[in-house]
Amino acid sequence: MIRTVIAATLLLNAAAGTASTPVSVRPAGGFSASGELAMKKGSIPVSCKTTFDGEVDTHGEITVTAVYFGGFNPLCKSIKALGLPWQGQVDHPGQLTVKDMQVKVRVPLLGGVCGPGPVTLEWTNHNAAATFSSVALGPDCAMDGTMLTTPPVDIQPRVNP
Repeated sequence: MIRTVIAATLLLNAAAGTASTPVSVRPAGGFSASGELAMKKGSIPVSCKTTFDGEVDTHGEITVTAVYFGGFNPLCKSIKALGLPWQGQVDHPGQLTVKDMQVKVRVPLLGGVCGPGPVTLEWTNHNAAATFSSVALGPDCAMDGTMLTTPPVDIQPRVNP
């Protein structure tokens, strides 16, 4: 039900305020992360084509500025991202955190708001993808899916001279 983020669905480390491991992100600038996102609100599952648009800087700070939910399931049109822009960060080369992800599901009786809250995503460089792997977003939402980035984003440990 949520299309979310990529290396840009990747939020601030609330405790530290900066990435816990220095990283280098290329290319810095605008990105889109798209894929099929399976979301469950309570007991209602829906799978939507989702796109996260945003910016990432060379140090791994992420801002998600827009989220689009679409596809053949008419319920996808009932999902809306709230509280944009979302802030995030690359925690280390294999993990991203989106600090304040929040969505609203506009379905009578069973709908409601999921979040805001931090979500942690797995990152893989070989396909430039952020993966929601049984990601929980309170009070009763869960997400699974893989978002591929365009342009392909590469995250590496920062090498200090």
